Amino acid sequence: KQWYQRRVPITAGDATYLKRFEITKLPNYLVLAIKRFTENRFFVEKNPTIVNFPISFDMAEFLDARVADSYTSTEYNLLSNICHDGPAVGGTYSAHLHLASAHQWFDVQDLHVTKLQPQMITLSESYIQIYERADLAIEGRR
Repeated sequence: KQWYQRRVPITAGDATYLKRFEITKLPNYLVLAIKRFTENRFFVEKNPTIVNFPISFDMAEFLDARVADSYTSTEYNLLSNICHDGPAVGGTYSAHLHLASAHQWFDVQDLHVTKLQPQMITLSESYIQIYERADLAIEGRR
């Protein structure tokens, strides 16, 4: 089991509890999907809201303290950001890819590849994000 649930009292002596999930094993990669599309009997609708997300983040606060010392790093870095532009039906997909060896981001759409400034990544209509645990890049596993 890679996570477990425990009840944490909100205040001492209080019968009110907060449900908390803690991770017991960190994955090498995290894949996050943002629900952009809703569908009913008549049409498909897209939510075009720009979602703020980090380029890197630390999972330490969600990790079970009993296993925290077994990881050299609990930080994750964004590896790829897949975007959907345009209407729900007939829109286009593109991917922002990070090439670590060149310290450069690229926008890939079909056969077109262009360099991208890191600041532009968070301004897109992100659909799927792929994060890699930081110690994997250091160990040269990819």
